[in-house]
Amino acid sequence: MPGSGVSLIVSIIGDTKQLGKALDAAGVDVKGFGTDTLATAAKVSVVAGVAVAAGAAVLGMAKAAAQDRDEQNKLQLAITAAGAATKESTAQVEAAIAAGQDKAFTDSETREGLQSLVTATKDVSMATGLLTKAQDIARLTGVDLATASDAVAKAYAGNDKALAKLIPGMTKGATGMETIGIAAGLAAGQATTFAKSADGMEARAGDAFSELGETIGEVFLPVLDAILPIVIQMIKLFGTLIKAVLPFLVPILKVVGAALTIVGNVLEMIVGWLIKLINWITKAIDILAEFLAKINPFQGIKLPSLPFTSGAGVSGLQAGTQAVGGGSSGGGGITFNIYGDPSVIEARVTKALRDYKRRNGTEAVFSLDRF
Repeated sequence: MPGSGVSLIVSIIGDTKQLGKALDAAGVDVKGFGTDTLATAAKVSVVAGVAVAAGAAVLGMAKAAAQDRDEQNKLQLAITAAGAATKESTAQVEAAIAAGQDKAFTDSETREGLQSLVTATKDVSMATGLLTKAQDIARLTGVDLATASDAVAKAYAGNDKALAKLIPGMTKGATGMETIGIAAGLAAGQATTFAKSADGMEARAGDAFSELGETIGEVFLPVLDAILPIVIQMIKLFGTLIKAVLPFLVPILKVVGAALTIVGNVLEMIVGWLIKLINWITKAIDILAEFLAKINPFQGIKLPSLPFTSGAGVSGLQAGTQAVGGGSSGGGGITFNIYGDPSVIEARVTKALRDYKRRNGTEAVFSLDRF
């Protein structure tokens, strides 16, 4: 199996012909934009992405292999502690795992189930025989294999409450083994039937891919075993360095923090002053505007609308206006200096004054002095 794992890795990572063709095609497409540099960048990006993905996949497979190895060690310790280790025990466990995978149970589930059964029976052969009964019971009751195996292990030791609870209404035997036999009879064939179902086939396929990943991960596991201790040591050294430097950094950081606090307070004070100054200036402008409005000598004066003062209103006239204080009659008024044909001007002004009187109800006095 490890040899096939190496071959698969070489096939995936080493055979780059198809990848090269795809990159060349991508390069041609990018060249269509008119630059070879973009094509090269596209190739580099694809290769970098493949490298990152491959690295993550390898790390995940190596981790799965490490977890599998830990499970093996845990079960072996339980077998040794129970005094059940023999020359055949390892082979018996491997055969039980293979049989369990045919029934859609993972190697992890099988090892966990065997652990409680070996502890109870003190015999690997007996434990693997009871495991097949626990597999049927698990499928019948819908619980995981560890729960069913634990119930069978307790029944073997004389406590059949957990097993009876899994299968309500089950007749109990005189001994724990008889109860196990009755339960196994009620659940006979359930594991095999499930393995042939759609869900079972899907579970078996998923487990097969997981096993393939673990096999590949075994190739890289020695590398991780060699690298990880160094990484852990470097992390510890970095932590030690931080602890050594931190006492010197804390006073400096406190001083910096105090300085920043002072700067913040000063800025807050300046901003407060600016806001007050702006508010004062705004109020002063409002007061000044109100004062000017009150002393305005032209307040309340309304001028009539004189269309002849517009170049568009009087064709051929050149009109210039000038407002002055007082008038020729001695009273308050406005004098207009208008240049043009006097007869036309008089007609236009007379019409404008009539319109003004009609709209406002106030009569405006008009006198025309010719120059």
